[in-house]
Parts: sequence; C-alpha cells; structure tokens
Amino acid sequence: MIWLPITVGVLLRLIQLWMPIVGVHSWRQADTAAMARHFALSDTPIWLPQIDWAGAAEGYVESEFPLFPFLVSRLYQLFGVQEWLGRGLSLLCSALTIWLVIRLGRRWFGARAGWWGGLFFAIAPLGVYYGRTFQAEALLLLCGAGCLEAHSHWRRQGPVWALLLSWLCFTCAGLIKVIPLLWLGLPLLMVQLNVKPQLEAATQTNILRRTKGLLRSPGFWLYVGASLAAIATWYAHAYQLGLTSGFSFGFWGGGSDRSSLSLLLDPGNWFNLSLRVALRLLAIAGVPFLFSGIWLSWRSPDGRTAISGLLGVLLCTLATMRSSSVHEYYQLPLLLFACPLMGLGWHRWQQRCRRWQSSALISLWLAISLAVLSFDYWALEQRQVQDWMPLAMRIRQELPEGSRIVSVTSTDPTLLNLARRQGWLISSKQLNPERLQSWREQGASHLAGSFRWEKMYRPMSEGRQRALRNLAAGSQEAWVDDVSQTYLIPLDAISASP
Repeated sequence: MIWLPITVGVLLRLIQLWMPIVGVHSWRQADTAAMARHFALSDTPIWLPQIDWAGAAEGYVESEFPLFPFLVSRLYQLFGVQEWLGRGLSLLCSALTIWLVIRLGRRWFGARAGWWGGLFFAIAPLGVYYGRTFQAEALLLLCGAGCLEAHSHWRRQGPVWALLLSWLCFTCAGLIKVIPLLWLGLPLLMVQLNVKPQLEAATQTNILRRTKGLLRSPGFWLYVGASLAAIATWYAHAYQLGLTSGFSFGFWGGGSDRSSLSLLLDPGNWFNLSLRVALRLLAIAGVPFLFSGIWLSWRSPDGRTAISGLLGVLLCTLATMRSSSVHEYYQLPLLLFACPLMGLGWHRWQQRCRRWQSSALISLWLAISLAVLSFDYWALEQRQVQDWMPLAMRIRQELPEGSRIVSVTSTDPTLLNLARRQGWLISSKQLNPERLQSWREQGASHLAGSFRWEKMYRPMSEGRQRALRNLAAGSQEAWVDDVSQTYLIPLDAISASP
C-alpha cells in the first residue's frame, strides 16, 4: 500500500509536466533553467553558474550552490535541451520525498500515521506544484527528509553509512539554501538528544545533561564543522564571483533586505502568511489535524522532533520575513514535519469516526487541493504559454544563436529563457534613446516584450502600452503578434523614441 500515496503524488505532478518555464515564480525557474542550459552548452564547471540577463558579459553570477541545474545539465547533454527533463528531475525528487515522509511518520508515530502523512504530502497544493517546477526546492526537501531519516536510523541502529548519508544530505541542503541550517538543524539536534529506545526506560538523564555530553563529543563538532566549512567555502567563492562579475541574487549586504521590524509587527503580513499556509500547504482540511497531531505528540521525543521542525521554519520566517512573504516556497519545509503530525491526528480521529465520514473528508481535501492548483497555478501556466511562446519561438527561429536582445520585462528573465537568448532586462519606464544607442553598440539586435505585461505577472499601465505601440509603429520591420500583443523590434530600425 505504500505505493498508493507515491502513485497519487506522481500522477498529480505529471500534469502539465511538458510546460515551458512559465507560471508562478517563473522568474526563479528561468534563472535555474538558464544555468542548466549554460552548463550543458558551454560545458562549464559547477562553480561557474551563468544567467541570461548579463547583457554583453558572460553572466557568471553569485548564487546558491547550483547542484540542481548542474544535474539537469547532465541530462541535457544526453537528451538535448528539453525543459521537461528539469521538471522530471523535480518529480523524481518529490516522489522519493513522499516515500521518506512515510518512513519518517512510521518511525515517529506508527505505520498508519506515516502512510496518511505520505498521502497528505502527495496531495498538498504547494507540494504538488513545486514538486514539478524547474527549481531546486524538490531536491532541497529530498535532502532534508533524507537527512532526518538517515540520522534517525543511525541513532537507533548505529550503522556508520547512515551517519555519513545524514551528513551528506545536511551539507547539500545547506549548500542549496542556507536556511536549512536552522529548520533542519533543530530537529536533527532533537534526534541526537533523544535516548535510544532500549535505554529509555532505564535512563533518567535530563535534556541539559545530554546536551552537555553532546557538546563534549568530538563527533558532534566534526559533523557540524565539516558541514559549515563546506557551506562557507562555497558562499565565499560565490561572493567573490559576484564581486568580479557584478551579478548577484542579492544574498549579502544591505541590498539583501531579508526582513524588517515593521514587517514582523504587521498583523496583515502574518494573516497573509497564515492564510497561505492553511490553504496552499494544508488545503484547509489539514489544519485541525495538524493541531491535533501536535497535541497528541508533544510529550513524546519523536513528537518534539517534528514540532521542533515547525519551530525551525517559524524562526527562518522571522529571520527572512520579507523573502518569506514574497516567496511562498520558503514555507515548503513545513510539509516535512506537518504531514506526519497530520497523519497522527487523522489516524486517531479515523479510529473514532464512521468510514463514510473519513472518505468524504479525504475527498474534500483532494478537491480543495485540485481547485487551488487549477486556479492559482495550472491556469496561469496555460495563459502565459499562449501570451509568450509565439514571441519566444519567433526569436529562436529568426535570430541566430548567440544574438543578444533587450527584454522589456523589468527584472523578469522568463522571456530570455523562453527564447534561449542572453541580453538585457529593462523596464518600459527606463527606455530612452541613449540606452537604445548603448545597446546597439554593445551588440544588441532587437527589443522584445509585450504591450500588456510589464512582467509575466504584472499588467502594464495604459500609458506605457501606448508608448510602446508608438515605438513599434515607428519601425516598418517590427513584428507584432495580434493575439498575444507581443512585439519584436530591430534596434537598427527604430526611428521613434518611446
């Protein structure tokens, strides 16, 4: 029966797997896909990630450790640049994570709770969507679940390979994103402090004494120190790469702007985050079972491990409130800990309810998840494909490889990735004759964008629409798609300033 949650999860994640890189957070996926394409075509090493929006430069960028795009690039070299391969790798990682969530739930709360926890992970709206997007989140969750499972296995049975696997997964998670050091570190610490089952009845040592013993352990410091050294080495290299190239995702310094006191004290911000978690992670129906699972398990060591994971994600949210408010995938790690807890709450409730009640509720749970996915995610992908792919395909077909374009999509690199070209990102408000001349001199051939959209997710004002239409009208060689209202204008043919 373990295959039922995995099969359900895979089937949901297969929906629109063939889609180009569009939809919610397409800009994040576009950068990841660009790295994979450059790794494959230029055969550059993993420590030199490149993006598309570097203008005439090579585009080496300060980034997280690009493990996911590098793995996709190896698939590209075997099968060609087909972006469904990146989505497929995410799907594979997500399917393995479902299996690990079942194992974690079984280890913490019993077989039935683990099975239901795996099913809830399989159908969670955010879990489904980011389990097939072209970004590293699915791989990150796999590393987190693998670390917890391997470390728990080592603590109970003691094989050295499990400890080494735990360390590898923990280090990879920290390399992919820094914040797992907190949301994964806390539950790992709880696993380490838990007494082995065969000794638990005879051992009355308190948590403080065990903590002191852990801090005196050379193995503990070797585990933590080796991970931190590897992570620090990469981010020091990435920082120097950003200084040299001038391109960065803004991890460090005042420009990173991760959080602020005003955001932390804003009730509306917390309300929006809570609503997102309740609807897009727990599909509403899971909320009472999460609280039930917390109540039922908080006295047990394994329950405290799961709850510490929830607290770790909360602390990460406090530390990165601005990013957490904008990037919904920052809440994804909640699923690793919430799903086993919901499985426990559901299992206890199911023992007392009628069979038709549990069947009706799980059907409602699935219906809410499908509704969220359909309206908030899949429909947006379909609309953006219709809007942008005609322009992207025209660029691919008519402009030679290696040509550089100016994408009038503000800071959104989605069009550059869809067209598989490098160039400049610019807002329509920033267009002027001086910039047009500068781009020509640096090798730009065309101006491309839309009359309707400033970014893939932000409509353009009517005034900017008129200005861009006038610009296109000033060039007899401009191409305009009458349906999607996108345009492609040769820079050399522009005779009117915006």
